[in-house]
Amino acid sequence: MLKTLQSFFNVAPTIEQTKQFHAEGLSDDAFLSLILMTEISLADGTLSPEERNYLLADLKNEYQLEGDAAENAIEKAVEAVREAASLHDFTAPLKALEYSEKVQLLETLWAVAYTDNELDPHEEAMLRKLADLLYINHADYIKAKLSVTGH
Repeated sequence: MLKTLQSFFNVAPTIEQTKQFHAEGLSDDAFLSLILMTEISLADGTLSPEERNYLLADLKNEYQLEGDAAENAIEKAVEAVREAASLHDFTAPLKALEYSEKVQLLETLWAVAYTDNELDPHEEAMLRKLADLLYINHADYIKAKLSVTGH
């Protein structure tokens, strides 16, 4: 999942973003992807054990990052989310994506939101905000949700 998200960040981050968003063992793009996934996970105020395990498994499977290194990357992502002034801090590199890539990204984030088999209203609001920031129309927002939930 992280590699899927990382492909969306091929737009070179600014120097400021590179300094601000970094975790040992991950490229800047991979860490931005982890931050965005963490942002969705934390939208309800907590990083559930299921969400943490999902992120840890993703780090291990896609980057062979595990143990303390993976835990530290997640903690840095949580810190970045909590210190961020807005979701815009993490979505700016996404403005250059093709529309279909933005929709695919939204589907990936819906999958993260459903990792704990619950959809908190705050998670859904965060996904709606992200869709608005990326200029994804409402019909495609609903289709992305349905592709993950199946209903």
